[in-house]
Amino acid sequence: MTTSAKQLLLLICTSLALSACSTPQSGKQFIVEPPSESQIKSSVKEQVSLTLNAFTPVAGQALPNNSVLGAYEARDYDPIWIKNKTLNMSIYKLVDILEQSYTHGLSPIHYHAEIIKEYLALKNPTPQQLAEMDVIATIALASYAHDLSNGRYEPQLIDPNWQLDAPNNNWNDLLHLDSATDMVNYLQLLAPRSPQYQVLQKWLVYYQDLSLKEKDIFVTPGSLLTAGDEGPRVAQLRARLVQLGDIRFSTRKVNEEQFDIRLKDALKRFQRRHHLSADGSAGSQTIEMLNVPLEMRAKQIAYNLERWRWLPSELEANRIWVDLTNYTVDMHLNGELTSMKVVIGTTERKTPVFKGLMTYMVTNPTWRVPHRIARENLLPKLQADPNYLVKHGYKVFSSWSIGAKELDSTQINWKEIKENEMRFRFEQTPDEDNAMGQYKFMFPNKNDIYLHDTPAKHLFRQTERAFSSGCIRLENPAEFAQKITKGSNQFNQMRKTLKEGSNSVISLPTYIPVYLIYFTAAANANGMPEFRNDIYERDPLMEEAMGYKPFRVKDSI
Repeated sequence: MTTSAKQLLLLICTSLALSACSTPQSGKQFIVEPPSESQIKSSVKEQVSLTLNAFTPVAGQALPNNSVLGAYEARDYDPIWIKNKTLNMSIYKLVDILEQSYTHGLSPIHYHAEIIKEYLALKNPTPQQLAEMDVIATIALASYAHDLSNGRYEPQLIDPNWQLDAPNNNWNDLLHLDSATDMVNYLQLLAPRSPQYQVLQKWLVYYQDLSLKEKDIFVTPGSLLTAGDEGPRVAQLRARLVQLGDIRFSTRKVNEEQFDIRLKDALKRFQRRHHLSADGSAGSQTIEMLNVPLEMRAKQIAYNLERWRWLPSELEANRIWVDLTNYTVDMHLNGELTSMKVVIGTTERKTPVFKGLMTYMVTNPTWRVPHRIARENLLPKLQADPNYLVKHGYKVFSSWSIGAKELDSTQINWKEIKENEMRFRFEQTPDEDNAMGQYKFMFPNKNDIYLHDTPAKHLFRQTERAFSSGCIRLENPAEFAQKITKGSNQFNQMRKTLKEGSNSVISLPTYIPVYLIYFTAAANANGMPEFRNDIYERDPLMEEAMGYKPFRVKDSI
């Protein structure tokens, strides 16, 4: 056990011994034979550093200890929760909020509510105990404010391909408000205000409460269930859809064991929000999804609430939103929403999560083949067919340096070249077979990811579209280009270069933020939770990092 852990344990044990079996009082609590304010203030100054060291970071997240220290220094170590020898009532509200942190998918154990309650139960606290309580409550307040605003966990420590983390400092402002009451009241303003977050949070609470009150109703695996079937498995199916919210409770009499049209429609709704083929029949895949436990769904929602907290507190009105798990791009431009299908990176070449700024586009682009793709994809094709480059409109150069000499690809013995010895630069000239198609949309980034056209239009007929080498292929790039240049001189310039077939770089009239995001749980248009395939297996990484069940303790109900 570390020294800091021992200090924390000592604090807990001391408070437990002093509290006996008392409970926090309601109403204003006046301290019996109160110490003087100067005594409390002196103790606060002594306890700040000691207590901050005792309450060390948990679960790999750095607690905002420096902010707590700064807040006390700014107020010359006056206590935050005690004024005029009176305990501020808002500390009880704070405890209630901390105990309800599970409703955001956070763990109450991280915010020391039980320890604060033990201090509040003391009948004749010493100046040191009052100081300890004051500092611990402030640590809990700051930690929860930070986690609610920015997320508790560092995303890149969980997944190196998750490069989107937009911390803000709003939570820190809370510590410098005039009173503890103002600080506690400010907490509710720190959670993400996105409707998506708010709807998901409500469903998290629903699944949490339901899993504590009821057992999961599972559908026994077996043969396909379809309209007209009867039997106990149909009754199980109906009961499960009621439990999950796809069938609303009704007093109308119904034959529970009959697969009627109402049940079929409800099953279709379930299938659509789980990205299954919505045929209204319960086959093995649908039954497998139906039988995912409520507790597992609650945890999945909790992971996605944390992902929302990694996003900026306010999203730009004009933005491009590439929803990787939905295989779509949503263009929020000038008060209008336009969506289209996309193809994303394969599981071997995952499209990373990050934010960029789209600044220009290229018409009739030349494709400079990334070195990794050249090694892993192009070289095997050349070793099988030395004329591959000629057939598909590629040029090859001696190196990646400026002014490198163009080579005759048919004169190179590709079979003798090893993957780790590849030094050539390959470029595919603009034509109808070019991998970039007619458009390339650029938001410069270290990953060399961009949006582009593609000649492989047939892939958009697939339900799951993870086929690219990491970049995003657009279903309708012409419409995309029109939307981002609408009403500008660049729009006319784009049309001219396309007509001429010329390779041109066109700066955008307005730079547009681009988000590449990844959610395995989202709210659909009807306000129901939509659970998606975790194509890049990022949820297990979240489970390992978060390491807890986002549920209240059953005994506390």
